[in-house]
Amino acid sequence: MRESYERSHSPPIGVLGALMVGFDRMAARPVLLLPPLVLDLFLWLGPHLRVTAILKDAAGQLSIPAGTDPVLVEQFQALQQALILLGERLNLFSSLSTLPAGIPSLMSGRMPMEAPWAAFAGLEVSSPTAALLLWLILSVGGLGFGAIYHRELARQVAPSQALASGWGAWWRLILLAIVLYLGAATLVIVALVVASLASLLLPIIGMALLFVGFSILVWLAIYLAFTPHAIIRYRLGVLRAMVDSALVVRWNTLSTVGFLLLAFGISWLTNQVWLLPREDSWLALLALLGHAFVSGMLLTGSYAFYQSRREWLLRLRKASLGMPDAIADDLDTDG
Repeated sequence: MRESYERSHSPPIGVLGALMVGFDRMAARPVLLLPPLVLDLFLWLGPHLRVTAILKDAAGQLSIPAGTDPVLVEQFQALQQALILLGERLNLFSSLSTLPAGIPSLMSGRMPMEAPWAAFAGLEVSSPTAALLLWLILSVGGLGFGAIYHRELARQVAPSQALASGWGAWWRLILLAIVLYLGAATLVIVALVVASLASLLLPIIGMALLFVGFSILVWLAIYLAFTPHAIIRYRLGVLRAMVDSALVVRWNTLSTVGFLLLAFGISWLTNQVWLLPREDSWLALLALLGHAFVSGMLLTGSYAFYQSRREWLLRLRKASLGMPDAIADDLDTDG
């Protein structure tokens, strides 16, 4: 009884402890650097799948009516320039690194135009339909590669536990992506429509509603942050994994926010360093290695954090320390 009591009262892993676990696991298994490193090398030195003509046409179709307010004219022109620049840099192969659980990539965000060695010519996609289809195919493929990568990271913190199969994790991550994208798009559209209607009465009300909508989106992202972890680590279905993630975050809100903020800060600060080498310099290889290590460390640390916090809640339930049975039963059900 005393052993059970002490075990249930043992604190879960802390924020820094989880990051240290991620650091140790990545240092012990350098092979885990390969997936993000290989993907970045492909996006940097491999062929680029361009949609330059499509976005240039889209920019040209943004006509500015005569007599438009000069401020709006400047905004239209800035949007046109942004579309043209995006068309020059965008590489559809970057879709291989995709949310919610793709392989992390530095070059997918940097979208390089130059390289020290360019053995492959760029490929141009001129049809919007073909571009959309390729984006979907590459995104689905990216989730498949991401599922395999995340399974290996989860295995580092649970080496003797059963994890989701590659195929099972893949199709569940695809379904999760559909749910998240559709949900986010619906929320954004509703918020914009409601804010626009409210702005007709009083502009400040519209701004307030937009802020509320943005806040809801941020909190939803926080509460659902561990959904891929629940799918891969505990083999849960999509809706069940979303509920599981929300419950774990609810009972660990401050620590979860602290972990996510620290992980985001580390990622952002180190990315500023990784972006220092020029695109056409081989020194960028060091940046790719550094990014592969840090991103793998943060993801592995997130699995350690989520697993420890979830199992801590289960220990509380088993020790009858006041957690409602419904919540504990939800957490204790796999698949």
